[in-house]
This record gives sequence, C-alpha cells and structure tokens, in this order.
Amino acid sequence: MIWNEKLRRRLTRERGTILKDWGGKTPIALIYPNTYYIGMSNLGFQTIYRLLNSYDDIVCERVFWEDREKEPLSVESQRPLSDFAVLAFSISYELDYLNVVQLLKSSATPLFAADRDESHPLVIAGGPCVSANPEPLAPFFDCFAIGEGEVILPPMLKVITEAIHSKREELLQGLSSVPGIYVPSLHRDVPISRQWVRKIDDFATTSVILTPETELGQMYLIE
Repeated sequence: MIWNEKLRRRLTRERGTILKDWGGKTPIALIYPNTYYIGMSNLGFQTIYRLLNSYDDIVCERVFWEDREKEPLSVESQRPLSDFAVLAFSISYELDYLNVVQLLKSSATPLFAADRDESHPLVIAGGPCVSANPEPLAPFFDCFAIGEGEVILPPMLKVITEAIHSKREELLQGLSSVPGIYVPSLHRDVPISRQWVRKIDDFATTSVILTPETELGQMYLIE
C-alpha cells in the first residue's frame, strides 16, 4: 500500500489515537464532512469515536473531506470507504450537506439509498443538523440517529453487528425498531422519538485525541 504522506504525518502528531486490529470486527468509518481541523475541534465527534471503539467487536476509524480531487481515506489505516461495513456521518452544519454528497460521489458507494443493497456499506448519519431535520438528506441515507448518540448507539450497534451481512431490507427493518432511528424508506409519516441523555453526569464529553491541528491545539477539553 502506498501511504498518503499527509495522513501519515498527521497521525504521528496525534496523542490518544485508537488503533485496533480489524480481525473479526465490524469496521465503521466515522466521517466528518469537512476538514480535519474543523472535525477534530468537535468534542461530539471525538466522543462518538471513543464510544464506538469501546466495543470489542467494532473498529472505528475517522475520515474527513479535504482533498477534493481524491478518494477519501481513513486516518488510522488509510483505507477507502469501500472497505468499511458502515459509513457513519457526523453532521453539524447545513453547509456541509454539499460535502456529504460530494464525498459519497467520490467513493464507490451509490449516492442514493434506493440504489444500495447488502453489497454496499450501510450509510447512516447523526448530529445536530440531522436531529433537527433529516429530510433534506433523506434520499442519500439508509437511516438517521435522531438524538443523543450515547443513548442510541448500544441498541443500534447490537442490530448492526448481528445483521450487517443480512439482506439490506432485514437490516433496515431491525434498525427501524431501535428508538431514535429513522429509516426513510420505512418511516414515512411516522413520528420518531428523539433520544436524550437523562443524566448527563453518566457520560463524559472530553478530548480523546490531542493534536496541534485543532482550534485549541494541545489543550485537553471537558464539556
């Protein structure tokens, strides 16, 4: 494999990076549809990265949208999106919607959810914009997480790890039963209950990775 030197140098400057062996695990690409600098300055993004990697049967690697002329690669192992079973987007700003579309188009993943099947990655999204109004992006995503990831992730990941190799319809049907998961192809005109953390002290929102390439540099942040 020919390593991307920019990604390699960036990785060497990080402290706290989570590196896991892929053997026997479900690989998830955690995607921030903007630059590394902006994404890594987001504590919510770092929190989801830590939570996903806390599962023994999950390996999560980060992907950002920077070099617009090349296929995006994961930071940790420089793998393309087609190597992952799940593409999980964290979307904070409406202006990044166009980046979502361009990022999907740059990969081997069909742009529209209706054109994907079990041979393609499951494409999901969460974040403030999605929780407020997922409809502008509904044609592009298999499902959305509406609310707090700390609450939604455990039951969602159980369904994914057990059914990721099933027919796509079966996987989506299973996900549709998870509170807070909105499946556009199945939930038309069906209200989705937004999920909230009831006791915020039960979950720590802190820096996971320290790097000089963020807004506050090497400072350890607590929210």
